[in-house]
Amino acid sequence: MKIALRNYNLEFQKNDKKVILQFIKQALKQTEGSSDLQMIKHSKLLKSITAKMNESNEVKFTKDEYFALKNLIVTNAQHLKKQIKSAGFIKRFFLKSLEKQYSNIVTNYFQDK
Repeated sequence: MKIALRNYNLEFQKNDKKVILQFIKQALKQTEGSSDLQMIKHSKLLKSITAKMNESNEVKFTKDEYFALKNLIVTNAQHLKKQIKSAGFIKRFFLKSLEKQYSNIVTNYFQDK
C-alpha cells in the first residue's frame, strides 16, 4: 500500500497573490452573512486562507484549504470562459484579460503534476 503525501506549500508571485486575495475577499463578502452551517465552515476556511496569504509569499496550506482554493479558482476560470462567449465587445475585452490571469494561476499553482 502506497501512501501519497503531498506538499501543500505554494509560493505566489506578487500579482497572482493580489488577484487571489481579491477573489477570496469577494467570496468572503458573499458567505459571511449566511446562517447555513456549510457557508459558515466555508467562510472560516476562506478567512484562514486570507490570513495565511497575508503573512508571507510562501504559504503552507492544509489539505482542505488547498482544495477549497483550487476548486474556487478553477470554477471561476470556467465561469469566465462561459461569460466571454456571450459578452459584448468591451466586456469581452476585460473578461479575456481576467480569464487569462485565472488560467495562468491554475496552470502555475494548481495543476496536478
